[in-house]
Amino acid sequence: MGIARKGSLARRVAAAAGAVALGLAGLAGAALTANATETGVGNIEAGKATSLTINKYAGPQDTTHVPDGTVQTPDPSTHTALKGVEFTITPVSAKGDQSLTTDAINTDSKAWDLISQGGNNGGPLAADDVASVDPTTNAVTPKNSFVLDAANAKTVTTDAQGVGRLADGTVPTLPHGLYLVTETGHGDNDIVSQTAPFLVTLPLPQTKGSWLYDVNAYPKNQILTGPVKTINTTEKQTGVKVGDTVQYTIEQEVPALNTGETYNDAVIYDNLDPAELAFDSEVSVHNSGTDFVSGDYTRTTDAATGVVKWTLNDSGLKKINKGDKITIVFNAKVLKVTVTGGIANGPGNGEVGKPGYGSTFNGKTVPGTTTPYTFWGNLEVTKVDESNNKLANADFSVYEGGCPADNSQPAGTAVATGTSDANGLVQWSVNDPATGAASTDGSLGLFVANINSATEPDPASFSKDYCVYETKAPAGFIKGDPQTVTIKPGTTATSPANAIDVTNVQQKHPNLPLTGAAGTVVMALGGIALVAAGGAAYAISRKRSAR
Repeated sequence: MGIARKGSLARRVAAAAGAVALGLAGLAGAALTANATETGVGNIEAGKATSLTINKYAGPQDTTHVPDGTVQTPDPSTHTALKGVEFTITPVSAKGDQSLTTDAINTDSKAWDLISQGGNNGGPLAADDVASVDPTTNAVTPKNSFVLDAANAKTVTTDAQGVGRLADGTVPTLPHGLYLVTETGHGDNDIVSQTAPFLVTLPLPQTKGSWLYDVNAYPKNQILTGPVKTINTTEKQTGVKVGDTVQYTIEQEVPALNTGETYNDAVIYDNLDPAELAFDSEVSVHNSGTDFVSGDYTRTTDAATGVVKWTLNDSGLKKINKGDKITIVFNAKVLKVTVTGGIANGPGNGEVGKPGYGSTFNGKTVPGTTTPYTFWGNLEVTKVDESNNKLANADFSVYEGGCPADNSQPAGTAVATGTSDANGLVQWSVNDPATGAASTDGSLGLFVANINSATEPDPASFSKDYCVYETKAPAGFIKGDPQTVTIKPGTTATSPANAIDVTNVQQKHPNLPLTGAAGTVVMALGGIALVAAGGAAYAISRKRSAR
């Protein structure tokens, strides 16, 4: 998805053209300010070969060396060679009737007068005097009656050392003449500040009548580094159920530009996966600690695609400088528990439907650099009796952290409450994360952990304790003991330990009499008494008979 303001590059190229562009190219005004009187043209060696070596680096312009076409050694701590950058070297053969071919350069002082005095307000020629360059296609169109010899143009591509070479691996050897050099390809480099077109003569005038036949140019680029995204730490996470938010921070360093260029557009974007996350609220937007005020930027959101963009307006662009840190803090609502439990919001390319984040400056878009992760798991609670029969109408509350040792109700506010249904499954009272409408769900999505990791972490390495507390048992049953459940990332299908049963014991009833017990006792006692009386009578009778 293109999120840069088209045309900004054109304004940038125009602003950096002319004599400024020549300076950026690393070629001093010597190439254009020297004239035949100062140096003389008669001492040019007509048959001597000339070459142009383009040396491509990223980094600030080097003010410690005089850009006179000689070999320089950029500081490797600040300048990095760029591979794969393409340049096209096109001969400027004439302006109207005035030839600028090899013979003219070698012998015609009027050709040198044109080069040194034919530019704007009588100054040296600049690339912008000779041609216009389309910033999107890099197509070159001659102007002001200049003639470009496109048929004899050469294309070089920089190698690993940043040296521009032809397809055969050599540095181009070119006829004497005036050349327009344009940057026509960036390769895989995240170039935010493209080298403006520049002119160079071969040979190149030096001082005191001398000439440089092997010319080195050092056009500079500035590289845009992608933003860094982090997520709030686990300790700072406040909402712990699906539908609550996580907090992200995106930090973007403002890239350097070449001299004479300005910031024409600056956009920081985040494509949230609309199935997993939704933009909720903006916390702050500031530049190196100072908040942008109303009107400095515009935020746009698209719920369908998940795209959120912060675009600096003119007033905001005027407040940024190279090395500043633009920091955006915002909240995103968690919409679901994924199968693995992880939600990764990492770098992307800004295309709709392809989640990720990044930035655009002066027409160049780059993805982000880091990937923050948030992990969530599903809790399911089923209410049963001792025979595993499902019980309805049991009320539960869930609290963050483990249960108290004395089985008392945890202090604080419950994360969620619910009631078991006819199947014993607790239906949690929640708000639909997408619409906010009140609803119930048999799975309760709970937070596990947030982490900023250089590599994708293993979801199984994270867990978080919650306390499941029964607040009311079904009629005729005793409340079950509180249970500490350790939630693992993922659904209950992938983390079955997140599904628990809570067992109720049935209440005891009053003692009932044994069936017919009272009558039996009376009869038994009567029988015993009769037997005892009979025995006594028999003993007395025997005693009397013995007398």
